[in-house]
Amino acid sequence: MLYLQSSSYRHGAKSRGLCTSGCFYWPFSLQKKKKELQVMEEHKLRYMKVFLTRTNTNLDDFISEVKRLENRARNSYFEKIALSVEDFVKILIIDSFFILETMIGVQKIHHPNQTFYFPNHSTDFKTNIFLLENQIPFFVLNKLFELASLGDSSMTFLKVCVDYIALNIIPRTDSSKMLTKVQEYLGSSDHEIKHFVDLLRIFHLPSNLGTELKEVDELITVPNAVQLQEAGVQLLKVSSSDSLLDIEFSNGELKIPVLIVHKYFKLTMSNIFVLEKYHYPYESCIGHYASFMQMLVDTDKDAELLIQNGIIEDWMGQNSIVADLFSKVGDEVWNHIPSHYLYDISKRLNEYCNVALHKWLASLYRDYCSSPWIIASTIAAVMLLILTFLSTVADFRWH
Repeated sequence: MLYLQSSSYRHGAKSRGLCTSGCFYWPFSLQKKKKELQVMEEHKLRYMKVFLTRTNTNLDDFISEVKRLENRARNSYFEKIALSVEDFVKILIIDSFFILETMIGVQKIHHPNQTFYFPNHSTDFKTNIFLLENQIPFFVLNKLFELASLGDSSMTFLKVCVDYIALNIIPRTDSSKMLTKVQEYLGSSDHEIKHFVDLLRIFHLPSNLGTELKEVDELITVPNAVQLQEAGVQLLKVSSSDSLLDIEFSNGELKIPVLIVHKYFKLTMSNIFVLEKYHYPYESCIGHYASFMQMLVDTDKDAELLIQNGIIEDWMGQNSIVADLFSKVGDEVWNHIPSHYLYDISKRLNEYCNVALHKWLASLYRDYCSSPWIIASTIAAVMLLILTFLSTVADFRWH
């Protein structure tokens, strides 16, 4: 496998996923002569032919453009690419067309021809496109999309990518809002999207990133969800948020955006972790979030509590799977995190839990006011106590 340079990621920064027979990249795909990869190469060529029917741009023009970008693309990879210019350009062309045709075909953008599909292709594509070891530089894909001139000038490659992620990877995402968020982030910084994993990370960045990041010398722990509730902290869901990471705590209320745990959750998060570890060590927000959630979801009971409160929507089917998932995801976060955007919240949570009055009030509410039946029983007991007291006073006066 090839690894993207500092503009993408370092040697050794492999994600947990591995290229299987469904893998559709990458420069080594022409060097490996395995039968399953040859089948995939044939399939990619069919996609390439379909993509070329969408555009009036000549194939030679695409080749010339990629040759112009070839040196920059080659330098984006950590490992030396032992391929000639012609072979490397060929790979970039075929694999880029395959990606573009798949993303465009899925969204039915200017789709006059039937795209060729084979069993499990959609799942394979979603799985592989967000593995760090499977990345093509974003600027190559973007330039080829622009050159294709598919008819709608407002349809940028960034919009196609955002729409695809919203439709297939992150459930219930407003693609328009996400596109605006990404554009504003790119406009307010000199950041250039490196590849799909980098784009996915931008999706998840908290809205208050600039003000919440703090340099820390140590990681601070927080109690799990059940312990927080016992200490009087109210765990509340936030139904609409621009980011999973927009967590807030004030006046005893911990507000957490709804998290949908689906089959792509661990895959995408794990790859973002690796990217952050090597290239965003001072802005490793996804790692902070995973570490925080791992502490909250420490047991099956914690997972059950957050599911009951609507904070987690479990598409995996079992609380134990959710708890184990967070444990595995959190374990992939490195021990040393030089900055932490949830540091203040974690610190204030601990301070709140250490106040004895909060625990006493929570216990009082849990024992006597947690349900209508308990409230009714408590009121009846208090009334009986009052009547007994009044009766005792009356008997005392009579005598």
